[in-house]
Amino acid sequence: MFRRGRRLFSIASILMILTSIAHTLGHFQPDPQTAEFANLKSTMQAYQVDMMGMKPSAYGMLESLSLTLTIMLLMLGLQNLLVATVDESGKMIRRFALVNIVCVGALVALYWYYQIPPPLISFALVEIVFLLAVLIPDRKQA
Repeated sequence: MFRRGRRLFSIASILMILTSIAHTLGHFQPDPQTAEFANLKSTMQAYQVDMMGMKPSAYGMLESLSLTLTIMLLMLGLQNLLVATVDESGKMIRRFALVNIVCVGALVALYWYYQIPPPLISFALVEIVFLLAVLIPDRKQA
């Protein structure tokens, strides 16, 4: 996993897992104690959307999507580490790194557009390390 040619890929994958943990901690922070937030939360909890016989609240949808990000980041980071462990040739690592660059880059653009600093900073860091994993050649092959 940390052999030459895969260290940066593994580090980026671990950063993705750490981002998942940080996101989870942020998700479970106490709500702001303001009247505006209490009003917003109660409105979102009261507003239900009819979806194929189910009626989730807007708040429930927000909560589930937030926790989906946690689960997906954890899964992707672990999947990357598995590839780093079993791929002897390094070809799959490079392909996985390229996929990660595109997808994490899309997340950076998303959080830049919506101006949400914590995930923007976290994913920008992950993106840089994945880019370095592709751009810095393995000395054995160079």
